[in-house]
Amino acid sequence: MGLKVYEGLPASGKTKAIISEMDRRRSFGDRVMLVLSNEHEELTRRPNVREGGMMGCRDSTKKFPIDRVIGTAEACELLAEQVAGTLIAFDEAQYFNPKIVPAWLDASERGVDILVGTPSQMQLQALNGAQYDLKKLEVMCSCQKRNATRVMYSKDLTYPAHLCDRCYHARMKDEEKKLLKLVQESEPFPGELHTYQPFFGIDMYGWKLVRNDCPARFDIILDAVARSDSVQEKLSDPVKQPAFIDLGCCSGFFSHGMAEQGFRSHGVDVAEHFILWANQVAFSKGQAIDYKCQDLLDFLRTSDKTYDVVSTFATVQWVMDQRGYEAGMECFQRIFEKTSSICIVEMGYTTEDIYRMKIKDRPSEIDRQWVMNLMESFGKFSQIEFHPAGEGGIWRDIFVGFKKKPMARGRVDTLLKNVSTSFLQSKKIQVRKLIKKIESLVRRRSGPEKTADFDLFPLTGMLPVSKGDGYWDDRWVGPRFVAKLKPVQEFHKFRLEGWRPEDFPSASVSISLEGQEICSKEVEGGFFVIEAQAQFPSRDELSLEILTSYSTSPTNDSRDLSFVIKSLDFH
Repeated sequence: MGLKVYEGLPASGKTKAIISEMDRRRSFGDRVMLVLSNEHEELTRRPNVREGGMMGCRDSTKKFPIDRVIGTAEACELLAEQVAGTLIAFDEAQYFNPKIVPAWLDASERGVDILVGTPSQMQLQALNGAQYDLKKLEVMCSCQKRNATRVMYSKDLTYPAHLCDRCYHARMKDEEKKLLKLVQESEPFPGELHTYQPFFGIDMYGWKLVRNDCPARFDIILDAVARSDSVQEKLSDPVKQPAFIDLGCCSGFFSHGMAEQGFRSHGVDVAEHFILWANQVAFSKGQAIDYKCQDLLDFLRTSDKTYDVVSTFATVQWVMDQRGYEAGMECFQRIFEKTSSICIVEMGYTTEDIYRMKIKDRPSEIDRQWVMNLMESFGKFSQIEFHPAGEGGIWRDIFVGFKKKPMARGRVDTLLKNVSTSFLQSKKIQVRKLIKKIESLVRRRSGPEKTADFDLFPLTGMLPVSKGDGYWDDRWVGPRFVAKLKPVQEFHKFRLEGWRPEDFPSASVSISLEGQEICSKEVEGGFFVIEAQAQFPSRDELSLEILTSYSTSPTNDSRDLSFVIKSLDFH
């Protein structure tokens, strides 16, 4: 038989075929061994994956005992010891390093029969030009018209639906509609198109988002990841995956986004409905994200895992309010201990109106300097970077702690300098997305198209306290314009004057303050005016966001442009 490789979609019958062949050979009295990898948590976390455990499949009558759970080096040694006539099966083979491929070929040339289930793309590349028997198992789509090309899960990652591209996209649209309908009917904003944060990769145009700065915060995470040698080393490994966890993950925006970038993702939140929504998205997209519905401090006390990248956005202050100041301090101590490379921290300050009367047992105000002192004193970070509120559109200050000194900012040309060519081939989609996001972030910070100060156009009733994200010095704004402003007087009305080229199609322009939409208007080409009532309680800063539904990139201009801002008036 030699070397036989089984490919196919999940639940297409690969494991059943391997078990059937092992049973047949064992009935002849041949020596048969089943070997699995111990190099990836996706396998080792399964309770049956142990020596003596049983490997099964969708056919409950088909099971086979697992002989060895070992790493690539030990598997190569095992193969070298086998004699002709032996059958060794490697199911879930993608979790072995591609270095195992020469050992497969060498053993098969000596008369050892090898079965390989679900090889990785890098293993298949290593097999290129070699003699082996490829069995590609096909499954019909549920429409019974075409072969399936994708899978979709509904409740867990065990029994998928097999779908062709056409049915998959139609089903995905239906799943997204069901999810958004569920969110619309749920607390805390029942009956409204209003929720806390977006879902990663799902179009939520028309929704009000409490935290509409999720993309900006995600950019900060990606920037940190791109400059961490230890994280990049794991991303470049064909088997290892860096681990990410978002503590206070809400509906999973950051956990899902990091899974898309090649991370083994986790998320924790105390709200059951958030975890329900996050799991629904992950299952439908086939993402093996480990979400837990648990109190943050309880989770940190009971979990013994460490993570390459940890984020916690405006979560620990709630623990302090509900369980006391010292409980929050314990959270941070354990968070820092569980961080092996990067920790991203956002903290609600007691100088903010929403937290001013909370955390009553605090010994001092919790503010920017408090967070910096905490991370410097207890985090054991070699470098801490500070991103002030307003930068790139973020609402609050964000602190990034590195356990090892990172590359300097802006060195996108060296982003993946140590990554192997084979990794680039296997991860090219994730790498392309990562580079695109980082380059965009770097351009916003230091490139020739960086945003400009507001003194270049009339702004009355407010003073700018940040750069305008999505604004350029020729007064053009992009589809998303965000800025932090400081009121200089009480105001009750808002007036925006703008201009769009006459040939631009009509577009919706919506204006929000502090995440609350104050008005939305359909505008045509030419000069336009938008006015609205806009009264807010007295506060030091306000976050302004202007969203426009239409934008375009003119010839020889890489910017995404929506309209020219003529004046902005609060009175």
